[in-house]
Amino acid sequence: MQTERDLIKLYKNAHNCMRSIDGLQPQEALDELMKYLFVKQTYEEQYGHTKQLFSGQIKDYFKKFLKNSKVFSETIWQDYKIHLSNNCLEKIHKLFSNLNFNQISFDVRSSALAEFITPDIRKGLGIFLTPSPVVRMIINYVNPNIKSKILDPACGSGTFLIEVLKFLKNSKNKKTNTPFQIFGFDKNPKMLLLAKLNLSHIKNVTFDNKLIDSIKHSQEKAYNLIITNPPFGVSIDSRNYDFSFYKTCQDKYGYNLKTQTSEIVFMEKCLKLLKPNGTLAIVVPRSIITNNNLQNARVALSIYGYIKAIINLPPETFTLSGTQTATSILFIKKYKNKKESLEYLNVVIGNVFNTGYDSTGRKKNGEQLSLLPKLMKECLSSKETKENIYIKKNIRKNETFKEVSDFFTIHNVSKNKGSQLMSLCHKICIGKTPPRNAYSDRGAFILKVGNLTGSGINWTARERNYVLEGEIEKRKSSKKTLLVQKYDILLTAAA
Repeated sequence: MQTERDLIKLYKNAHNCMRSIDGLQPQEALDELMKYLFVKQTYEEQYGHTKQLFSGQIKDYFKKFLKNSKVFSETIWQDYKIHLSNNCLEKIHKLFSNLNFNQISFDVRSSALAEFITPDIRKGLGIFLTPSPVVRMIINYVNPNIKSKILDPACGSGTFLIEVLKFLKNSKNKKTNTPFQIFGFDKNPKMLLLAKLNLSHIKNVTFDNKLIDSIKHSQEKAYNLIITNPPFGVSIDSRNYDFSFYKTCQDKYGYNLKTQTSEIVFMEKCLKLLKPNGTLAIVVPRSIITNNNLQNARVALSIYGYIKAIINLPPETFTLSGTQTATSILFIKKYKNKKESLEYLNVVIGNVFNTGYDSTGRKKNGEQLSLLPKLMKECLSSKETKENIYIKKNIRKNETFKEVSDFFTIHNVSKNKGSQLMSLCHKICIGKTPPRNAYSDRGAFILKVGNLTGSGINWTARERNYVLEGEIEKRKSSKKTLLVQKYDILLTAAA
């Protein structure tokens, strides 16, 4: 039986073989490996084991299988060729000759492929994977069942859908022989191919996939559950999309905007695709929730449904994918009927400060992801808050999107009893960012935006959190106060 480690080793050996024999760059080598895996897995599915194939036959089958897969032939590998030398291709085929993918469980196959695609390769392909522990936490909270019709409309390499299948496989009420269909859309053909390599050959599972831009495509199917992490930081233009189709793309007078942030439009699209009483779990940048300029768009979403829960993630969650954006997970419920919008509910908000990894990817004790779904549900049931869980009580459902930005405001102090900052301080000044050459791997700790949380200072080191001791001496002798002292009030603003 092949283990995940065995499979990763084979992928690495094949990758190294292509680089050493044919001199391919990492991205080129990955592309040719995907072609080989596409042929091998398709051949096994149709004819059985591939052990006796030669390089010429493999190239011929690649052309044949690709022509039958019109989606991919129209968008990638348009010359229908494997560009490896016969010598290299035969050595790779020999590496995999005793391997039958049909006999390897889907979780081993998908985990091995995800582990093999290193952060450098991901960046080259534009892949920003949601860490598996975060995906598992989301799925544990929504608790899908085998009868749910589940979609990821920005499925990428299939991470969310794979974890859904693992959850269903391990659930107490599993029915292993029950046919199950999952749905995945993506507009990147290479990402969708990775998803197909991960999901298309699972016993009793049909992976219904489409190469489409989910925002642009008008497909209207009703799903019980949508779980997704759409692309971040993309602005869509009214010249390329039909903004009249989206309330979030219109101003308060009903006129179409010129541009709109893709994440908020994506939320509306997902809500359109849901059945009544369906659930959307979506990862978004925190700014989508808190930016005042998006308030009108957020309110527009309240015609579809309401926010049921929020989980806030620390900035280092996506560091290995190349970003330190503060993110939140919104759990949104579509109304069962129009009357439901006037009902009241309690919204639960969970805050994660430790994902189990630091900003460099090293493991860290005390991760909070695995226990958070259960704790949030317990707090919601008891209506009691805990250290990292807050309950926003008695909110009308059609007001949750309007008030969501206020959920991040500290409400413990009455406005009438508050004091002006100047009345509490002897001196108010701004900080100073050290020059680049002052940073080091160790030394004196410098506080940055990411170290300040709603519950105090997080002393876990992030990127460029230490400065040389000499920098401290400069600050001691500065006319400005540049060292934090006991009883100081420390404030920050993030762009």
